[in-house]
Amino acid sequence: MKVNNYKMILVGSFSCILLFSLMSNPVFASETIDIQELYKKANEHLLIGELHEAVEIYDEILEIYPENVNTLVMKGVALSNLDRHKQSLIEFYKALEFDPKNILALTGMGVGFGNFGEYKEAQLYFENAYEIKPNNHVITNYKDFAQKTVEKYPYNEVDKPEIFEIDVVETVPTWVKNTAGWWADGTIGDSEFITGLQFLIKNNIIEIDSVQATEDKVQTIPTWVKNTAGWWAENKIPDKEFLSGISFLITNGFLVIDILDISQISEESKKNSDRNLWEFSRYLDRIEKTVINDKRYIEYPNPSSDVIKKFLRDYVKWNFDQQIEIGNKDFPNPEYVLVDDIYHLEYKIYINDQPIGLPLDHVSTLINSFKYWEDIELSANDGKPVKIHFVTTKSRIDANLWVTWVVRDIGENVLGHANLGKGVIEVALGGYGCDGNFQLFHVDTVETIMTHELGHGIGLKHSKDPDSIMYPTIKKVKYAYCLLDVNQ
Repeated sequence: MKVNNYKMILVGSFSCILLFSLMSNPVFASETIDIQELYKKANEHLLIGELHEAVEIYDEILEIYPENVNTLVMKGVALSNLDRHKQSLIEFYKALEFDPKNILALTGMGVGFGNFGEYKEAQLYFENAYEIKPNNHVITNYKDFAQKTVEKYPYNEVDKPEIFEIDVVETVPTWVKNTAGWWADGTIGDSEFITGLQFLIKNNIIEIDSVQATEDKVQTIPTWVKNTAGWWAENKIPDKEFLSGISFLITNGFLVIDILDISQISEESKKNSDRNLWEFSRYLDRIEKTVINDKRYIEYPNPSSDVIKKFLRDYVKWNFDQQIEIGNKDFPNPEYVLVDDIYHLEYKIYINDQPIGLPLDHVSTLINSFKYWEDIELSANDGKPVKIHFVTTKSRIDANLWVTWVVRDIGENVLGHANLGKGVIEVALGGYGCDGNFQLFHVDTVETIMTHELGHGIGLKHSKDPDSIMYPTIKKVKYAYCLLDVNQ
Protein backbone atom coordinates (compact mmCIF):
# COMPACT_ATOMS: atom_id res chain seq x y z
CA MET A 1 0.00 0.00 0.00
CA LYS A 2 1.29 3.43 -0.90
CA VAL A 3 1.98 5.46 2.20
CA ASN A 4 0.55 8.97 2.17
CA ASN A 5 2.86 11.90 2.81
CA TYR A 6 1.29 12.84 6.13
CA LYS A 7 3.37 11.42 8.97
CA MET A 8 3.43 11.23 12.75
CA ILE A 9 6.69 10.48 14.52
CA LEU A 10 7.78 10.03 18.11
CA VAL A 11 10.33 12.61 19.21
CA GLY A 12 12.27 12.16 22.45
CA SER A 13 11.04 9.87 25.20
CA PHE A 14 7.88 11.68 26.23
CA SER A 15 6.70 13.94 23.40
CA CYS A 16 4.85 12.82 20.27
CA ILE A 17 4.35 15.04 17.27
CA LEU A 18 2.29 14.77 14.11
CA LEU A 19 3.90 15.73 10.82
CA PHE A 20 2.56 16.34 7.36
CA SER A 21 4.01 17.26 3.98
CA LEU A 22 2.95 19.79 1.41
CA MET A 23 0.21 18.92 -1.00
CA SER A 24 1.25 17.92 -4.49
CA ASN A 25 1.25 20.48 -7.27
CA PRO A 26 -1.73 20.68 -9.62
CA VAL A 27 -1.14 19.27 -13.09
CA PHE A 28 -0.53 21.79 -15.84
CA ALA A 29 -2.15 21.51 -19.24
CA SER A 30 -0.01 20.05 -22.00
CA GLU A 31 2.33 22.90 -22.92
CA THR A 32 6.05 23.01 -23.62
CA ILE A 33 8.44 21.64 -21.04
CA ASP A 34 9.76 25.15 -20.30
CA ILE A 35 6.27 26.42 -19.49
CA GLN A 36 5.57 23.39 -17.34
CA GLU A 37 8.76 24.06 -15.42
CA LEU A 38 7.83 27.71 -14.96
CA TYR A 39 4.38 26.73 -13.70
CA LYS A 40 5.86 24.22 -11.30
CA LYS A 41 8.36 26.77 -10.02
CA ALA A 42 5.62 29.37 -9.52
CA ASN A 43 3.52 26.91 -7.53
CA GLU A 44 6.50 26.00 -5.38
CA HIS A 45 6.94 29.68 -4.51
CA LEU A 46 3.24 29.97 -3.67
CA LEU A 47 3.22 26.91 -1.44
CA ILE A 48 5.97 28.34 0.78
CA GLY A 49 4.40 31.79 0.95
CA GLU A 50 6.67 33.51 -1.60
CA LEU A 51 3.68 35.10 -3.26
CA HIS A 52 5.34 37.99 -5.09
CA GLU A 53 7.79 35.59 -6.73
CA ALA A 54 4.91 33.32 -7.73
CA VAL A 55 2.94 36.18 -9.30
CA GLU A 56 5.97 37.28 -11.35
CA ILE A 57 6.31 33.81 -12.87
CA TYR A 58 2.57 33.47 -13.48
CA ASP A 59 2.74 36.78 -15.37
CA GLU A 60 5.64 35.45 -17.41
CA ILE A 61 3.55 32.43 -18.42
CA LEU A 62 0.49 34.54 -19.21
CA GLU A 63 2.51 36.71 -21.58
CA ILE A 64 2.94 33.58 -23.68
CA TYR A 65 -0.40 31.86 -22.96
CA PRO A 66 -2.86 34.58 -21.83
CA GLU A 67 -5.80 32.19 -21.95
CA ASN A 68 -4.33 29.46 -19.76
CA VAL A 69 -6.98 28.92 -17.09
CA ASN A 70 -4.74 27.08 -14.62
CA THR A 71 -2.28 29.95 -14.50
CA LEU A 72 -4.99 32.61 -14.28
CA VAL A 73 -6.58 30.80 -11.34
CA MET A 74 -3.33 30.22 -9.47
CA LYS A 75 -2.35 33.85 -9.96
CA GLY A 76 -5.76 34.78 -8.55
CA VAL A 77 -5.08 32.65 -5.46
CA ALA A 78 -1.67 34.27 -4.94
CA LEU A 79 -3.13 37.77 -5.28
CA SER A 80 -5.94 36.90 -2.88
CA ASN A 81 -3.38 35.80 -0.29
CA LEU A 82 -1.60 39.13 -0.81
CA ASP A 83 -4.90 40.91 -0.03
CA ARG A 84 -4.93 42.38 -3.54
CA HIS A 85 -8.59 41.57 -3.86
CA LYS A 86 -9.44 43.62 -6.93
CA GLN A 87 -6.58 42.16 -8.97
CA SER A 88 -7.44 38.69 -7.71
CA LEU A 89 -11.06 39.05 -8.82
CA ILE A 90 -9.96 40.15 -12.28
CA GLU A 91 -7.84 37.01 -12.72
CA PHE A 92 -10.69 34.75 -11.57
CA TYR A 93 -13.06 36.64 -13.87
CA LYS A 94 -10.80 36.08 -16.88
CA ALA A 95 -10.51 32.39 -16.01
CA LEU A 96 -14.29 32.06 -15.90
CA GLU A 97 -14.60 33.59 -19.36
CA PHE A 98 -12.66 30.60 -20.71
CA ASP A 99 -13.98 28.01 -18.24
CA PRO A 100 -17.34 29.13 -16.74
CA LYS A 101 -17.55 26.09 -14.46
CA ASN A 102 -14.08 26.29 -12.99
CA ILE A 103 -14.65 25.44 -9.32
CA LEU A 104 -11.59 27.24 -7.99
CA ALA A 105 -12.34 30.42 -9.94
CA LEU A 106 -16.00 30.44 -8.86
CA THR A 107 -15.01 30.02 -5.21
CA GLY A 108 -12.25 32.60 -5.59
CA MET A 109 -14.78 35.10 -6.95
CA GLY A 110 -16.97 34.47 -3.92
CA VAL A 111 -14.06 35.01 -1.56
CA GLY A 112 -13.05 38.19 -3.38
CA PHE A 113 -16.52 39.73 -3.20
CA GLY A 114 -16.78 38.64 0.44
CA ASN A 115 -13.54 40.49 1.17
CA PHE A 116 -15.24 43.65 -0.11
CA GLY A 117 -18.38 43.00 1.94
CA GLU A 118 -20.48 42.30 -1.17
CA TYR A 119 -22.01 39.25 0.49
CA LYS A 120 -24.94 38.73 -1.88
CA GLU A 121 -22.62 38.63 -4.87
CA ALA A 122 -20.30 36.31 -2.96
CA GLN A 123 -23.23 34.06 -2.13
CA LEU A 124 -24.13 33.70 -5.83
CA TYR A 125 -20.67 32.42 -6.70
CA PHE A 126 -20.49 30.09 -3.70
CA GLU A 127 -23.89 28.65 -4.60
CA ASN A 128 -22.77 28.13 -8.22
CA ALA A 129 -19.69 26.29 -7.01
CA TYR A 130 -21.78 24.28 -4.54
CA GLU A 131 -24.13 23.13 -7.31
CA ILE A 132 -21.16 21.70 -9.19
CA LYS A 133 -19.38 20.21 -6.16
CA PRO A 134 -21.82 19.91 -3.22
CA ASN A 135 -19.64 17.59 -1.13
CA ASN A 136 -16.57 19.83 -0.94
CA HIS A 137 -16.03 21.00 2.65
CA VAL A 138 -14.36 24.29 1.68
CA ILE A 139 -17.21 25.35 -0.60
CA THR A 140 -19.74 24.31 2.05
CA ASN A 141 -17.97 26.44 4.69
CA TYR A 142 -17.95 29.48 2.40
CA LYS A 143 -21.56 28.95 1.36
CA ASP A 144 -22.62 28.80 5.02
CA PHE A 145 -20.58 31.93 5.73
CA ALA A 146 -22.26 33.88 2.94
CA GLN A 147 -25.74 32.84 4.02
CA LYS A 148 -25.11 33.95 7.61
CA THR A 149 -23.46 37.25 6.75
CA VAL A 150 -26.14 38.27 4.23
CA GLU A 151 -28.69 37.90 7.02
CA LYS A 152 -26.46 39.54 9.65
CA TYR A 153 -25.10 42.65 7.90
CA PRO A 154 -27.36 44.90 5.81
CA TYR A 155 -25.41 47.02 3.33
CA ASN A 156 -25.77 49.13 0.19
CA GLU A 157 -25.19 46.71 -2.66
CA VAL A 158 -23.25 48.19 -5.57
CA ASP A 159 -25.09 47.92 -8.89
CA LYS A 160 -23.49 45.61 -11.40
CA PRO A 161 -22.97 46.83 -14.97
CA GLU A 162 -25.58 45.49 -17.40
CA ILE A 163 -22.92 43.91 -19.55
CA PHE A 164 -21.35 41.93 -16.72
CA GLU A 165 -22.85 38.50 -17.08
CA ILE A 166 -20.81 35.33 -17.54
CA ASP A 167 -22.95 33.15 -19.75
CA VAL A 168 -22.71 29.44 -19.05
CA VAL A 169 -23.95 27.76 -22.22
CA GLU A 170 -25.48 24.43 -21.22
CA THR A 171 -27.97 23.79 -24.02
CA VAL A 172 -27.96 24.26 -27.78
CA PRO A 173 -28.81 27.88 -28.63
CA THR A 174 -31.73 28.40 -30.99
CA TRP A 175 -29.55 30.11 -33.58
CA VAL A 176 -27.36 27.00 -33.95
CA LYS A 177 -30.36 24.77 -34.60
CA ASN A 178 -31.79 27.34 -37.05
CA THR A 179 -28.44 27.42 -38.84
CA ALA A 180 -28.55 23.62 -39.18
CA GLY A 181 -32.03 23.86 -40.75
CA TRP A 182 -30.99 26.55 -43.23
CA TRP A 183 -27.90 24.54 -44.13
CA ALA A 184 -29.99 21.42 -44.65
CA ASP A 185 -32.32 23.14 -47.13
CA GLY A 186 -29.45 24.83 -48.98
CA THR A 187 -30.06 28.39 -47.81
CA ILE A 188 -26.52 28.73 -46.41
CA GLY A 189 -23.23 27.02 -47.13
CA ASP A 190 -21.06 24.57 -45.20
CA SER A 191 -18.93 27.25 -43.52
CA GLU A 192 -21.87 28.74 -41.62
CA PHE A 193 -22.92 25.31 -40.36
CA ILE A 194 -19.32 24.54 -39.32
CA THR A 195 -19.25 27.81 -37.37
CA GLY A 196 -22.22 26.54 -35.37
CA LEU A 197 -20.43 23.25 -34.68
CA GLN A 198 -17.31 25.13 -33.58
CA PHE A 199 -19.40 27.12 -31.13
CA LEU A 200 -20.86 23.91 -29.66
CA ILE A 201 -17.38 22.37 -29.34
CA LYS A 202 -15.92 25.48 -27.74
CA ASN A 203 -18.69 25.50 -25.12
CA ASN A 204 -18.34 21.74 -24.47
CA ILE A 205 -21.85 21.00 -25.73
CA ILE A 206 -20.14 18.72 -28.25
CA GLU A 207 -17.30 17.06 -26.35
CA ILE A 208 -14.17 16.23 -28.34
CA ASP A 209 -11.41 14.52 -26.36
CA SER A 210 -8.97 13.91 -29.20
CA VAL A 211 -9.07 13.45 -32.97
CA GLN A 212 -7.89 10.15 -34.48
CA ALA A 213 -6.14 10.14 -37.85
CA THR A 214 -7.79 8.00 -40.51
CA GLU A 215 -7.30 7.38 -44.25
CA ASP A 216 -11.05 7.77 -44.76
CA LYS A 217 -10.94 11.42 -43.66
CA VAL A 218 -12.99 13.65 -45.97
CA GLN A 219 -12.73 17.37 -46.63
CA THR A 220 -16.45 17.85 -47.29
CA ILE A 221 -19.44 17.05 -45.11
CA PRO A 222 -21.22 13.83 -46.14
CA THR A 223 -24.68 14.33 -47.63
CA TRP A 224 -26.38 12.13 -45.04
CA VAL A 225 -25.16 14.52 -42.29
CA LYS A 226 -27.11 17.30 -43.99
CA ASN A 227 -30.25 15.15 -43.96
CA THR A 228 -29.76 14.36 -40.28
CA ALA A 229 -29.19 18.05 -39.50
CA GLY A 230 -32.51 18.86 -41.13
CA TRP A 231 -34.34 16.31 -38.98
CA TRP A 232 -32.57 17.70 -35.91
CA ALA A 233 -33.60 21.27 -36.77
CA GLU A 234 -37.22 20.04 -37.02
CA ASN A 235 -36.89 18.30 -33.62
CA LYS A 236 -37.44 14.88 -35.20
CA ILE A 237 -34.35 13.55 -33.40
CA PRO A 238 -33.16 14.62 -29.90
CA ASP A 239 -30.16 16.90 -29.32
CA LYS A 240 -28.18 14.20 -27.55
CA GLU A 241 -28.44 11.76 -30.45
CA PHE A 242 -27.40 14.29 -33.09
CA LEU A 243 -24.58 15.81 -31.07
CA SER A 244 -23.11 12.44 -30.06
CA GLY A 245 -23.12 11.43 -33.72
CA ILE A 246 -21.25 14.60 -34.73
CA SER A 247 -18.79 14.04 -31.88
CA PHE A 248 -18.11 10.48 -33.10
CA LEU A 249 -17.47 11.65 -36.66
CA ILE A 250 -15.07 14.41 -35.60
CA THR A 251 -13.24 12.32 -32.99
CA ASN A 252 -12.66 9.50 -35.47
CA GLY A 253 -11.59 11.77 -38.30
CA PHE A 254 -14.57 11.17 -40.61
CA LEU A 255 -15.67 14.80 -40.38
CA VAL A 256 -12.99 17.48 -40.56
CA ILE A 257 -13.57 20.50 -38.32
CA ASP A 258 -10.73 22.96 -37.84
CA ILE A 259 -10.43 22.54 -34.07
CA LEU A 260 -7.59 25.04 -33.88
CA ASP A 261 -9.85 27.83 -35.08
CA ILE A 262 -12.18 27.23 -32.17
CA SER A 263 -9.82 28.88 -29.70
CA GLN A 264 -9.48 31.96 -31.89
CA ILE A 265 -11.85 34.69 -30.77
CA SER A 266 -13.30 36.81 -33.54
CA GLU A 267 -12.41 40.49 -33.58
CA GLU A 268 -15.92 41.45 -32.50
CA SER A 269 -15.92 38.90 -29.68
CA LYS A 270 -12.50 40.13 -28.57
CA LYS A 271 -13.77 43.69 -28.41
CA ASN A 272 -16.80 42.59 -26.44
CA SER A 273 -14.63 40.57 -24.07
CA ASP A 274 -12.30 43.53 -23.51
CA ARG A 275 -15.28 45.78 -22.88
CA ASN A 276 -16.70 43.33 -20.34
CA LEU A 277 -13.38 43.21 -18.52
CA TRP A 278 -13.16 47.01 -18.49
CA GLU A 279 -16.72 47.28 -17.14
CA PHE A 280 -15.97 44.66 -14.50
CA SER A 281 -12.86 46.55 -13.39
CA ARG A 282 -14.86 49.79 -13.07
CA TYR A 283 -17.46 47.85 -11.09
CA LEU A 284 -14.76 46.83 -8.63
CA ASP A 285 -13.56 50.45 -8.44
CA ARG A 286 -17.08 51.50 -7.41
CA ILE A 287 -17.16 48.76 -4.78
CA GLU A 288 -13.84 49.93 -3.31
CA LYS A 289 -15.11 53.51 -3.19
CA THR A 290 -18.37 52.43 -1.56
CA VAL A 291 -16.54 50.42 1.09
CA ILE A 292 -14.55 53.54 2.04
CA ASN A 293 -17.44 56.01 1.89
CA ASP A 294 -19.89 53.79 3.77
CA LYS A 295 -17.23 52.80 6.31
CA ARG A 296 -18.54 49.31 5.71
CA TYR A 297 -17.84 46.70 8.38
CA ILE A 298 -16.48 43.60 6.71
CA GLU A 299 -16.44 40.09 8.10
CA TYR A 300 -13.91 38.30 5.93
CA PRO A 301 -14.88 34.95 4.37
CA ASN A 302 -11.61 33.32 5.41
CA PRO A 303 -11.18 33.94 9.17
CA SER A 304 -7.77 32.24 9.44
CA SER A 305 -5.70 35.43 9.83
CA ASP A 306 -8.15 36.85 12.39
CA VAL A 307 -7.84 33.67 14.44
CA ILE A 308 -4.06 34.14 14.66
CA LYS A 309 -4.57 37.69 15.93
CA LYS A 310 -6.97 36.47 18.62
CA PHE A 311 -4.44 33.92 19.88
CA LEU A 312 -1.48 36.31 19.81
CA ARG A 313 -3.27 38.84 22.02
CA ASP A 314 -2.70 36.62 25.04
CA TYR A 315 0.03 34.19 24.02
CA VAL A 316 0.67 32.69 27.46
CA LYS A 317 -2.99 31.87 28.01
CA TRP A 318 -3.37 29.76 24.89
CA ASN A 319 0.06 28.10 24.76
CA PHE A 320 1.59 25.55 27.12
CA ASP A 321 4.97 25.29 25.38
CA GLN A 322 6.92 26.21 28.53
CA GLN A 323 5.24 23.41 30.45
CA ILE A 324 6.07 20.95 27.65
CA GLU A 325 9.76 21.85 27.99
CA ILE A 326 9.58 21.26 31.76
CA GLY A 327 8.06 17.80 31.23
CA ASN A 328 5.27 15.86 32.91
CA LYS A 329 6.92 14.65 36.13
CA ASP A 330 4.97 17.14 38.28
CA PHE A 331 1.60 16.04 36.93
CA PRO A 332 -0.39 13.69 39.21
CA ASN A 333 -0.84 10.13 38.04
CA PRO A 334 -4.34 9.11 37.01
CA GLU A 335 -6.32 7.12 39.60
CA TYR A 336 -7.68 3.66 38.97
CA VAL A 337 -9.84 1.02 40.63
CA LEU A 338 -10.24 -2.69 39.90
CA VAL A 339 -13.89 -3.68 39.55
CA ASP A 340 -14.94 -7.18 38.40
CA ASP A 341 -11.39 -7.79 37.21
CA ILE A 342 -11.47 -4.65 35.00
CA TYR A 343 -9.25 -1.64 35.59
CA HIS A 344 -11.17 1.65 35.49
CA LEU A 345 -8.64 4.40 34.81
CA GLU A 346 -9.82 7.97 35.42
CA TYR A 347 -8.15 10.93 33.76
CA LYS A 348 -8.90 14.43 35.03
CA ILE A 349 -8.73 16.82 32.09
CA TYR A 350 -8.16 20.56 32.24
CA ILE A 351 -9.52 22.06 28.98
CA ASN A 352 -8.10 25.42 28.07
CA ASP A 353 -10.46 28.11 26.82
CA GLN A 354 -10.47 29.31 23.25
CA PRO A 355 -10.64 32.95 22.16
CA ILE A 356 -14.19 34.24 21.83
CA GLY A 357 -15.73 34.18 18.38
CA LEU A 358 -13.76 31.40 16.68
CA PRO A 359 -15.54 30.32 13.48
CA LEU A 360 -15.22 26.60 14.15
CA ASP A 361 -16.17 24.79 17.35
CA HIS A 362 -13.25 22.56 18.25
CA VAL A 363 -14.06 22.18 21.94
CA SER A 364 -17.18 20.17 21.16
CA THR A 365 -15.18 17.81 18.93
CA LEU A 366 -13.05 16.95 21.98
CA ILE A 367 -16.12 15.18 23.34
CA ASN A 368 -15.93 12.87 20.33
CA SER A 369 -12.27 12.17 21.09
CA PHE A 370 -13.16 11.35 24.71
CA LYS A 371 -15.91 9.01 23.57
CA TYR A 372 -13.59 7.27 21.12
CA TRP A 373 -11.21 6.17 23.87
CA GLU A 374 -13.95 5.51 26.46
CA ASP A 375 -15.64 3.09 24.06
CA ILE A 376 -12.45 1.11 23.43
CA GLU A 377 -11.31 -1.67 25.76
CA LEU A 378 -7.56 -1.58 26.29
CA SER A 379 -5.30 -4.09 28.05
CA ALA A 380 -3.02 -3.61 31.06
CA ASN A 381 0.45 -5.17 31.42
CA ASP A 382 -1.04 -8.02 33.43
CA GLY A 383 -3.55 -8.79 30.66
CA LYS A 384 -6.59 -7.41 32.46
CA PRO A 385 -8.91 -5.12 30.46
CA VAL A 386 -8.76 -1.35 31.01
CA LYS A 387 -11.60 1.12 30.62
CA ILE A 388 -10.75 4.82 30.30
CA HIS A 389 -12.91 7.51 31.90
CA PHE A 390 -12.44 11.25 31.37
CA VAL A 391 -13.56 13.83 33.92
CA THR A 392 -13.08 17.55 33.28
CA THR A 393 -11.74 19.83 35.98
CA LYS A 394 -11.21 23.58 36.36
CA SER A 395 -8.04 23.00 38.39
CA ARG A 396 -4.73 22.64 36.59
CA ILE A 397 -3.12 21.30 39.76
CA ASP A 398 -5.50 18.34 39.95
CA ALA A 399 -5.49 17.59 36.22
CA ASN A 400 -3.61 14.64 34.76
CA LEU A 401 -3.81 16.17 31.29
CA TRP A 402 -3.98 19.75 30.05
CA VAL A 403 -5.61 20.17 26.64
CA THR A 404 -5.26 23.26 24.45
CA TRP A 405 -5.45 24.33 20.82
CA VAL A 406 -2.71 26.48 19.32
CA VAL A 407 -1.90 28.38 16.13
CA ARG A 408 1.80 29.02 16.69
CA ASP A 409 4.51 27.25 14.72
CA ILE A 410 5.22 24.23 16.93
CA GLY A 411 7.85 22.81 14.63
CA GLU A 412 8.33 22.12 10.95
CA ASN A 413 5.12 20.46 9.72
CA VAL A 414 4.13 19.64 13.31
CA LEU A 415 0.41 19.29 14.03
CA GLY A 416 0.43 18.48 17.73
CA HIS A 417 2.35 17.65 20.91
CA ALA A 418 1.49 15.21 23.68
CA ASN A 419 3.38 14.07 26.77
CA LEU A 420 3.16 10.32 27.17
CA GLY A 421 0.87 9.06 29.95
CA LYS A 422 0.18 12.46 31.55
CA GLY A 423 1.00 16.10 30.97
CA VAL A 424 0.19 18.50 28.13
CA ILE A 425 -1.68 17.97 24.87
CA GLU A 426 -1.38 20.70 22.24
CA VAL A 427 -3.24 20.48 18.94
CA ALA A 428 -2.70 22.90 16.07
CA LEU A 429 -5.80 24.59 14.68
CA GLY A 430 -4.17 25.22 11.33
CA GLY A 431 -0.99 25.24 9.33
CA TYR A 432 0.85 26.54 6.29
CA GLY A 433 0.80 23.39 4.16
CA CYS A 434 -1.97 24.33 1.76
CA ASP A 435 -1.03 27.59 0.08
CA GLY A 436 1.84 29.07 2.09
CA ASN A 437 -0.46 31.17 4.28
CA PHE A 438 -1.81 30.12 7.66
CA GLN A 439 -5.08 28.27 7.06
CA LEU A 440 -7.43 26.76 9.63
CA PHE A 441 -7.86 23.01 9.55
CA HIS A 442 -11.26 21.48 9.03
CA VAL A 443 -12.86 20.31 12.29
CA ASP A 444 -12.57 16.67 11.14
CA THR A 445 -8.79 17.03 10.87
CA VAL A 446 -8.53 18.75 14.26
CA GLU A 447 -10.60 15.96 15.81
CA THR A 448 -8.36 13.30 14.23
CA ILE A 449 -5.22 15.00 15.56
CA MET A 450 -6.80 15.43 19.00
CA THR A 451 -7.87 11.79 19.19
CA HIS A 452 -4.38 10.67 18.21
CA GLU A 453 -2.63 12.97 20.71
CA LEU A 454 -5.12 12.05 23.44
CA GLY A 455 -4.08 8.45 22.84
CA HIS A 456 -0.51 9.43 23.62
CA GLY A 457 -1.81 11.33 26.66
CA ILE A 458 -3.27 8.12 28.12
CA GLY A 459 0.00 6.29 27.51
CA LEU A 460 -0.31 4.76 24.04
CA LYS A 461 2.56 4.70 21.57
CA HIS A 462 2.34 4.47 17.78
CA SER A 463 0.76 1.45 16.14
CA LYS A 464 1.93 -0.45 13.05
CA ASP A 465 -1.70 -1.02 12.03
CA PRO A 466 -2.49 1.47 9.20
CA ASP A 467 -6.16 1.48 10.23
CA SER A 468 -5.36 2.48 13.82
CA ILE A 469 -5.81 6.06 15.04
CA MET A 470 -2.32 5.65 16.54
CA TYR A 471 -0.73 4.82 13.20
CA PRO A 472 2.12 7.30 12.50
CA THR A 473 0.52 8.53 9.26
CA ILE A 474 -2.52 10.72 8.89
CA LYS A 475 -4.34 9.90 5.69
CA LYS A 476 -5.50 13.40 4.81
CA VAL A 477 -5.18 16.89 6.20
CA LYS A 478 -8.22 18.99 5.28
CA TYR A 479 -8.26 22.77 5.44
CA ALA A 480 -11.46 24.64 6.23
CA TYR A 481 -11.06 27.68 3.97
CA CYS A 482 -8.01 27.17 1.75
CA LEU A 483 -8.92 27.76 -1.90
CA LEU A 484 -6.51 25.09 -3.13
CA ASP A 485 -8.45 22.50 -1.14
CA VAL A 486 -11.47 23.18 -3.37
CA ASN A 487 -10.06 20.79 -5.96
CA GLN A 488 -9.33 18.00 -3.45
